[in-house]
Amino acid sequence: MQDYDLIIRNGTIIDGTKQPRRKADLAVLKGKIVKIGSLGDATAKREIDATGRIVSPGVIDPHTHYDAPLHWDPYVTSSSWHGTTTIVMGNCGFGYAPCRPADRDRYMWMMVNTEQIPYESQRTALNWSWETFPEWMENLRNIPKGVNVGMFLPLNPLLVYVKSDEVKSRPTTDAERQRMGELLNEAMDAGALGFSLSLLGNGNGHVDYDGTPVPTDVMDTEDAYYLAGVMRERGEGVIQSLVEIRMESRREISENLARISGRPVIHNVITVVDGTANPTPEELKITNRWREQLEWVDRAEAEGLEIYLQSIALRGWAEFKIEDSTLFNAIPVLEEFAHCRTNEARMAIAEDPEWRARAREAYRDEQFVSIGGGFEKYVLANAYGHPVYQKYVGQTIGQIVEAEGRHKVDVFFDILVQTKMQVDFKLTEAQSKDGEKVEQVLRHPRVIPGASDGGAHVKQFVGGHYPSDLIGWMVKEDGRIPLEDMHHMLSARPARLLGLQDRGLLIEGYAADIVVYDLEELGFDTTYVIAHDLPGGDWRRTVPARGVDYVLVNGTVIMDHGQPSGDYPGQVVELQSLSAVPVPELAE
Repeated sequence: MQDYDLIIRNGTIIDGTKQPRRKADLAVLKGKIVKIGSLGDATAKREIDATGRIVSPGVIDPHTHYDAPLHWDPYVTSSSWHGTTTIVMGNCGFGYAPCRPADRDRYMWMMVNTEQIPYESQRTALNWSWETFPEWMENLRNIPKGVNVGMFLPLNPLLVYVKSDEVKSRPTTDAERQRMGELLNEAMDAGALGFSLSLLGNGNGHVDYDGTPVPTDVMDTEDAYYLAGVMRERGEGVIQSLVEIRMESRREISENLARISGRPVIHNVITVVDGTANPTPEELKITNRWREQLEWVDRAEAEGLEIYLQSIALRGWAEFKIEDSTLFNAIPVLEEFAHCRTNEARMAIAEDPEWRARAREAYRDEQFVSIGGGFEKYVLANAYGHPVYQKYVGQTIGQIVEAEGRHKVDVFFDILVQTKMQVDFKLTEAQSKDGEKVEQVLRHPRVIPGASDGGAHVKQFVGGHYPSDLIGWMVKEDGRIPLEDMHHMLSARPARLLGLQDRGLLIEGYAADIVVYDLEELGFDTTYVIAHDLPGGDWRRTVPARGVDYVLVNGTVIMDHGQPSGDYPGQVVELQSLSAVPVPELAE
């Protein structure tokens, strides 16, 4: 009879505590790490030779939208390829429960318009075996899962469930507010980690099923504060708050949520962006925002408030056809084009001389700073052999403007019209590549690395490779952050924030969520790989990993050199099921 279920031998252990790496063996029994050290002649059902490999904690990703994709991609491959073993869903107030049958299409179209999750894939894969949030949680327990899953109660479904068609047309009554509090308690009793919302007002990138703002973006802040009071009464849980993105900042909402609830708030989002050569005052305000945010959370901490900043810190890029892009959803005049559901409708607008004139007049460089830059930064990636534009493939719109001597708005929309929208663009500067600034953000103890936004925007952007990118960039290329510190940031820090007391570290008694990888080979290609694997025959963009040998969840291999194992050891992580294993004191 074997001593253990699994032994990983001769690896270089980086345990997530920021202690120096060490050579050791690691033994797993019944999903837990039970021994780290020299295991000599001990036996196991399976052994992994980790000679020359790093053995690290699995990555914990607090910001994903895999709520639907988990049903057709149980390994959430865009993330688990790169070592993610625990995801949190229901972010930004978006999700599928609670939901009356009559509202199913509404929720799916909200996901199409805001998170670009294809409608037909949702319709095909979701079995709708739930109405209430506890029933949704039971659905998550029952479906195959390669990774662990945590869940926020999203407030868009909650508001629609309580107020129905009047969700945006009148104030919430006292009785409705009380009902929302009851449903929050019910959700947390069923395992929710807390609640989530976006509250960005009119004119942001979130679009409801009917083209209007989503319910939470125009909700009364007092509704959110009431629910924060429920969290204070419970004395547990976390709030995810998207109130600062692009040119919009409502920082005070996160501050009030933290003050009222007494609970941790994950404030979204902090990112470093680069400006233009001659920035306007408004542009400087955006490019310097990250410094203000770090100073703000320091002041909040001095007051006793627990606010964390969710970062977008990877060197991400976008590749897209215009029909799949949300970049213009919040840009005046251009949003009229972006909100069209068909290419025919887009063509009609783009060809309209009056609209084109308004677009030229309204265009401002600073409106694009936080989304990677204006039209001049867009690379014409594929013209599909078009007789006029094929010669420009690989050039930016800015270079084409110089060649043709016309306004960038006209060049961009003429390309779309003349190719009948059959053209691909690439945008490589969505976030800053200034390593010194990004290091300052990541090193702050109140910043969570990321974010993957996993499962969303699948035809435009992939972020699940952020662990590989941050290790490659900050550790290997620039040497700014020790590998021990990086794994602490990727795993231990989000585990502590979320209250996952037995995950995020490689220590005895903790869940065996483990990554075995080759540090020298770790990486990925910077061109997306198209995968035609969505329900209904649809496709997505992917970033497979290089150098990741094994990914284990609860002691079972789920990825073997990039290939799913066929096992589904993932669990729903709940507030009620946290281990009694104490969390060690970790110096930040």
